[in-house]
Amino acid sequence: MTNDQLKITFLTVMPSPYVQDLFAAMSADARIDLTVWYLEQVAPDTYWGEQAMPGYARVLPGRWYGFSGARVHWNPGISKLIENSDADLFVIVGYIGLTNQVAMRTLNRLGRKWVFWGEVPGFQKRGWLGSRLRSFLQRPLQHANGIAAVGTRAVQAYQALVAQGNPGCCFASIPYHCRLDNFEKEGQRRVLSEATRFLYCGQLIERKGVDLLCRAFQRLVDAGHNVTLTLAGEGSLKNELQSSLTGAARERVHFLGFQPVSKLPEIFRDADVFALPSRHDGWGVVVNQALASGLPVISTTAVGAAADLVAGQGTGWVIPVQDEDRLFDVLVQASTDRVQLQAMGELAVQVAGRISLACAVDDWSLFFSSIESPTV
Repeated sequence: MTNDQLKITFLTVMPSPYVQDLFAAMSADARIDLTVWYLEQVAPDTYWGEQAMPGYARVLPGRWYGFSGARVHWNPGISKLIENSDADLFVIVGYIGLTNQVAMRTLNRLGRKWVFWGEVPGFQKRGWLGSRLRSFLQRPLQHANGIAAVGTRAVQAYQALVAQGNPGCCFASIPYHCRLDNFEKEGQRRVLSEATRFLYCGQLIERKGVDLLCRAFQRLVDAGHNVTLTLAGEGSLKNELQSSLTGAARERVHFLGFQPVSKLPEIFRDADVFALPSRHDGWGVVVNQALASGLPVISTTAVGAAADLVAGQGTGWVIPVQDEDRLFDVLVQASTDRVQLQAMGELAVQVAGRISLACAVDDWSLFFSSIESPTV
């Protein structure tokens, strides 16, 4: 480690392929001496399987418990790990879970420097008791040295939540990033097809709005438009979605199932428009991938990435949440105006250049530097 390096320790949930992209880029940067602690190896609702651990990372022993629809992690010994660590700064990802709560409260008790990294809070509406519990879980944030919020919507939410009680807290918008070079490379080979090819990539679940997409697409086909829809992903709605399609739409919707990240650049290349009509998405890293591939994006006001990378950028359409009629109108527009698609695709590639892994590491390094750290 050099004299200018900061020792940074992340405590986060699991080694998803995307977070591993970020940490690999961080570990290669001369400004950061990285350690990563994962709460678990893989979640039951994911499909990528166990990931190899690089030298700077480890999975902590422990388990999770189901509570009110959430997975609550407990990893014994987290306090002792923190006490014995020589990190200059800790990054705690998320506040739900016993491990995260003990970690934040231990850091506060010891007077260690730490920052929080999280999505927009409060997605699920809670009753009186649930709201009180959420407030209790958020209480340690009042002593954080900084908040790295996932997008500008999250920055605004955490400023409202934390700033008054923690006036010295530093705030930054640091979204989710992933490797984009393969998407850019494949996207350069795209040729618009005669039929407009729509693509969705993600879990086939209600929160993602894929049911709205299929209904709007059914109307699009019934109206005589030459279109196709590819759904890459698995989830509880798959059988329902398949059975809901009728007539020609049944032949024009292709269910690919789960696809590894290595296959996604080719799948995105063979599309013309990307759709993510989620009812809620704290960020939505597939938007990063779509833009890097040169795809215009159709998304909603409830998607963090759409607020930062699509709205006002000329890279697609941002529509109200759960508005099937507006979604249908946008699908019609996208399937009939090739000139607009071409212009949006060119702007998409430009915007994607601002969310590369190199930019991510720069953003994190600047944020770390804004937090007063002990001299190494």
